[in-house]
Amino acid sequence: MKKWFEQLGKRYQLFMQERYGVDELSQFLSIAALILLLPSFIPNLRFFCLASLAIMIWSLVRSFSKNVYKRREERNGYLKLKYQAVQKSRLLQNMWRDRKTHRYIKCPHCGGVVRIRKPDKGKTISIYCPRCNSSFEKRT
Repeated sequence: MKKWFEQLGKRYQLFMQERYGVDELSQFLSIAALILLLPSFIPNLRFFCLASLAIMIWSLVRSFSKNVYKRREERNGYLKLKYQAVQKSRLLQNMWRDRKTHRYIKCPHCGGVVRIRKPDKGKTISIYCPRCNSSFEKRT
């Protein structure tokens, strides 16, 4: 029996050679499919089962694909979106944490967010953006 499992492992290794395998996007898709499967047990929401099945098949196709270049492009796009979402959530957390002492203002030139001490109301202040080295006026 042990020999049979060893042979099965070798066959699997041979099968997976030159294939893409599992990455972050495949893991995310698998977890999303399992989460979508939960509401499908409610009688009127059976279409979630089909959506879950389609996502799981997409994840498996990605894992067994031999087109490594295309899968890397998909992964890089996913990681870019994930990074943007994480950055946005961190900014919102910091804005909430500092809501009493600081103000976050968007730079009109580069779109970056500048953190300043909360100024008095009704004043016009000059703000320096360290990202693009420009100054702009803002009325508080």
